[in-house]
Amino acid sequence: MKPKVVLVTGSGPPDACGVGDYTVALASALEKAGERVELFCHRDWSVGGTVDALQKLWRDRDALVHMQYPTVGYGHSLGPQVSLLMRGGVVTMHEFSLAHPFRKVSLFPFTLCSPLVVMPSEFERRALVRKMPWMSKRVRVIPIASNIHFDRSPSRSRDVSVIYFGLIAPRKGIEDFLEFARLVRAKNFNWELAVIGKVSLKHEAYAKSLASSLAQYRVRAILDRNSEEVAELLSRAGLAYLPFPDGASDRRGSLKAVLAAGLPCLTTCSEQTPDELARAVVQTDSPYDAAEAAVHFLAAGELRKASSEKAYEYSRQFSWERIAELHVDMYRELRTSAPRA
Repeated sequence: MKPKVVLVTGSGPPDACGVGDYTVALASALEKAGERVELFCHRDWSVGGTVDALQKLWRDRDALVHMQYPTVGYGHSLGPQVSLLMRGGVVTMHEFSLAHPFRKVSLFPFTLCSPLVVMPSEFERRALVRKMPWMSKRVRVIPIASNIHFDRSPSRSRDVSVIYFGLIAPRKGIEDFLEFARLVRAKNFNWELAVIGKVSLKHEAYAKSLASSLAQYRVRAILDRNSEEVAELLSRAGLAYLPFPDGASDRRGSLKAVLAAGLPCLTTCSEQTPDELARAVVQTDSPYDAAEAAVHFLAAGELRKASSEKAYEYSRQFSWERIAELHVDMYRELRTSAPRA
């Protein structure tokens, strides 16, 4: 019997953490692909909590440890780095290019102890290798998939609505969505507008500060719903507006979800936006551009249908079956190259 895989995360449902949600979905996909998987969600990374985590990982000495980093639960602790440095294992770095310089330095221990490092996109791989060129032959690119599962192909019947979907936090683009809402209401459009997402304890005050603006521009706040409810909401929406400050990229789980729902997406693009992804979205550089584009898309059924089909077709290459297959191939490579006792 092949050794099990221990997926290590600092967050998981009901925490508001995209990487935590992803890890849970990955565990399920790997089990369906025939791997023995244990999900190790450990939220205490103080000195004592790190010791507890290490003791657990050492007990499973034959297991293949695969850490997902960062998560909300890790906070600013170096416990995850210490644990993997002492225990050994693989790490998926879900972000690097835009990380704070101190955060980038803190990732150095992972490059010492991990035989392979997984990055979610080619852009992120290049960013890592530029800073840490000794990693060039030890990086694997495995894209992420949508954390929201859809049981059927996209519906052709859509509401006259525009939604924002993602974590409710500063610098996630919500401010631009509210400016978009102001412009829409100034033009007297009665479209349904909604913000769909989760609020972490860390950002509760920020979420409360949005309440008056949401009410002023008649934007519904639909918060902390389960994945089935979110899937239904995305399947009915007319458009999504996701104005990422740093541009759309393959590592955005919220973007993967709206595209998997066949939802035409107005968004920003940047150097980290692959050409294929840029063709699957509608590029808008400002809330004003987004408001103008929304007028055309909500009025023209054929235009919206064509954009919906492009979004859905793009998303199909990121099925959980494919993501699991890429992981299984990597685990097989690691098991084959591991020294025998």
